[in-house]
Amino acid sequence: MKRNRLEELRIRMNTLILDHDPQMTCNFIAHMYGVSKFCTILALKRKLNPELAATCGMLHDIYYMTGGNSEDHAIKGAVQAENLLKEMKMYNDEEIELIVTAISHHSDKRAVHGIYDELLKDADVMDHCFYNHDSPIPEQEKDRYQQLLKELGIDTN
Repeated sequence: MKRNRLEELRIRMNTLILDHDPQMTCNFIAHMYGVSKFCTILALKRKLNPELAATCGMLHDIYYMTGGNSEDHAIKGAVQAENLLKEMKMYNDEEIELIVTAISHHSDKRAVHGIYDELLKDADVMDHCFYNHDSPIPEQEKDRYQQLLKELGIDTN
C-alpha cells in the first residue's frame, strides 16, 4: 500500500512540535493546520496541486515551531524543511524545490513571487486574519487580505 505523504508529514511535524509548553503547542498546531487548510482551499480555487500546497502550509513555520525565533524564520525554515523532505524520501527534487522556495518567501508579504509562494503567503494571511476577526490586521497584510476577500467573493461592507 502506498504511504500517504501528508499523513506521514503530519506525524513528523506533530512529533517535532510537541516539546513546547501546552499553550505554545496548541498555538503552533492551530496555525500549522489552519495555514495548511487555507492552502488547500486556495489551491483548489486556483487549480494548483492541493497536496503540495498543504505541504507548504504544514512546513512554513517549521523553524519557529521547533524552537527557533521569528527572525529570518522563513529562510532558516526552508533549509530545515528541505532536510526533512529529503529524509522522508517521498518527494522528488522538483517538489522539494517548489515547497522550499514558497517557505523561504512566505514572510515577504509585499513582494510578488511564484504561484505557490503567493498561495502560501495568502494562506498565512488568512489564518492570521481569521484567527480573531476583531484583532487589527497587520499593516503589511492589509492589501493582501482585501484582495483575498475579493477573490473569495466575501463582501465586508
